[in-house]
Formats: sequence, structure tokens, C-alpha cells
Amino acid sequence: MNPNYNQTITLYNCLRAADNPKEKKDIWQKTVLGNCFYKSVIGRTESADKNPRMDNTYTVRIPISDHYLPYHQWLQLPEEDRRGCFTCSQKDIVIRGECEADITGISPDTAAQVLSRYKPDAFVVTAFADNTSHKMAKHYRLGG
Repeated sequence: MNPNYNQTITLYNCLRAADNPKEKKDIWQKTVLGNCFYKSVIGRTESADKNPRMDNTYTVRIPISDHYLPYHQWLQLPEEDRRGCFTCSQKDIVIRGECEADITGISPDTAAQVLSRYKPDAFVVTAFADNTSHKMAKHYRLGG
């Protein structure tokens, strides 16, 4: 195992309202994953109005797992079976460490409120790659 894979993360998968005709709202599933790589870098970016600002860029790598399913397969599972698996997709939320909070969609535990509460050790996934076809260091990469 890579010695840099020494972090625990809490991954909140979002079953999107559009894919959830029964509930017609986003449902969030929390999964705590160990032995992950987590990196946060502060960088300077310029916006269209030429005003520089500081932003965090995040990278998480999750080792290959039998519990991972692509989103389209994960959402097809019955709710009870879904709890035993995780997926990775854009708009999911990652928090560094084991997080006690559940995202319920009701204040004070909406997705935005939980994300804000745990910043800067939390981010919304904006990029995902399944790197399990590599010969070595098979993993799922999340960025934000």
C-alpha cells in the first residue's frame, strides 16, 4: 500500500432528485473510507474581471474497492443494498476525516450547510476518473 494513502474521508453520494422518482428530492448517503490519499492546495486564480483570488484545489484518491459501483449501477440498487456500496460522481461531497454529520436536506443539515461547516477540509466533486485499469496503484480519483 502506498504510504501516502493514510487519510480517512467521508464521502457523501447524492442520489439526484431526477433519478429518484419516488422521493423527488436529493438523497445523500454517507460512507466513511480509510486508506485514502487527500491533498488540498491553495492557488491563485484570476477571474474575468482581472481580480486575483485564492482558491483551494482538492485531489482525493480512493483505492480500488469491491464496494464501488458506477453511478448508473448504484442508483439501480434497492436502498438497503445501496447502503453497502458507494459511487463517485460530480456533485458528491468529500470531507476530510470521519464526519458525524448527515445531510438531511433540512436546516441545519443541508448539503450547503454541512459543506460550509467543514470548509476548508470539504469540497464538492467537480471531476472524477476511474483509474482502476492501471497496472499498479488502481484507484478512483476525485477532484474539486
